Amino acid sequence: MGPSFLMLRTNMSKTALITLAALLAIIGVIAVITSRAEPPRQVQAKPAYPAHIELAMYQRGDDWQKKYPTVVAAETQNFGLNFYKAMNFDPNALPSVTINAGETKTVIPKVLSISATEEKNRSPEIISIFITARVKNGGAMSHDEARLYILDLIEKFTALGWKTAFSFNKPRLSGIHALNYYGADDLDPNYKLSFAEWMQLDGSLNWELYLNHTYMRVTVDRDQDHLDPNKPGAYIMSFTIEPHEEVQRMYVDEKERDHWRQLWIPIARKLRSERNIKEATLKAQGIPIVSDYKDPELPPAPPGQQNPVIPKDLQ
Repeated sequence: MGPSFLMLRTNMSKTALITLAALLAIIGVIAVITSRAEPPRQVQAKPAYPAHIELAMYQRGDDWQKKYPTVVAAETQNFGLNFYKAMNFDPNALPSVTINAGETKTVIPKVLSISATEEKNRSPEIISIFITARVKNGGAMSHDEARLYILDLIEKFTALGWKTAFSFNKPRLSGIHALNYYGADDLDPNYKLSFAEWMQLDGSLNWELYLNHTYMRVTVDRDQDHLDPNKPGAYIMSFTIEPHEEVQRMYVDEKERDHWRQLWIPIARKLRSERNIKEATLKAQGIPIVSDYKDPELPPAPPGQQNPVIPKDLQ
């Protein structure tokens, strides 16, 4: 193999290397240009959470879902009931919820979850609403901070017209007398609990309210392992909202509920008798009765039915 051949081979190798390097450089430039020309990859957008949600009794659940499709999910495979749920909100931007009770709109702030229920065997309309909500900003807080926040919210409800609602067989008490008799089970919304009273209450705190043929039960739960008044506690609120019609139906057996009005007077008399006995006992102890409290009027009757005439002893 002569020197001229080796020189030719070497020159060819150098030429090939230069060509290869040039090709690689061109490919690199094309790759850079292509990468710049390609649109950036789309980052999956977070769902749009509404800042405010409205809901009303006897609203159709599917209409509510269509109005808020990003947050309301339906469970319609259950026997007899449809459930509509809204939850998993952005924890840094919790929505407020407005409940329409007649012509009154009640706003609940810092909502964590909403559940609405329909009964399939009747017209598909919402007959029960359950809401959970943060107390203030959630997390650990002083018990007095929680007390003031919750009592301020209750005061806002009463300013809208919500009033205390007594069960038909319970004595009509207010203020400190209601507190002493019912404890945390049925608190007077017009009574501002002191810090000492607040801390002495056991279990869940409850206010039973009524407005425009609508009942609302406000419940406050707190971490039972953190009740030291000098240390932070943890609180959560819930709201159970039902139309008067549904509450009345529960006083009779299930098979009788579509015509409960026909059975109401004897039931009401029995309940009123129980209340009268309890109130007489309390009066004898010197405890005042809220005698001007009247039980809510019966809800409007549906087509084809009418409310019974209420006798004087039940008025």
